Amino acid sequence: MFKEILLPLDFEHENLSAQVVESALRLCHPEGRIHLLYVNPSRVHHAAAPFYSKELLEKQDEAIRAQLDEFMQTHIPDEHRGRLEVRHGVVYDTILARAKKLAVNLIIMPASRPGAETYLLGSNSSKVVRHADCAVLVVR
Repeated sequence: MFKEILLPLDFEHENLSAQVVESALRLCHPEGRIHLLYVNPSRVHHAAAPFYSKELLEKQDEAIRAQLDEFMQTHIPDEHRGRLEVRHGVVYDTILARAKKLAVNLIIMPASRPGAETYLLGSNSSKVVRHADCAVLVVR
């Protein structure tokens, strides 16, 4: 059983959310907490990033935070609710940094189907698996 679980969510893989939460609830210690994290890579990986206004990014963050909050309220029982965070940066680096900061015992994340780019560069989940200081469960 794990006391601190991090769920880095990507709403592009919403079809896997139920499996990610189910796994977290099964593996969560009775006194454990489940933390939700969304990493917005738009400032780092998007060609138009220099042209994003601060207001646009704030509105985007608010919308994502509202989605995460609804997800938390709907799927995570009160006794297991941990932190809810929206961060900006490189996805795998941010996941690893937050896991370390929160002293996470387990990261559970969805996996995307590999495309040509992941064979060359590697996916976020594979980088988290290789570099995490804790256990990682990748749900497909």
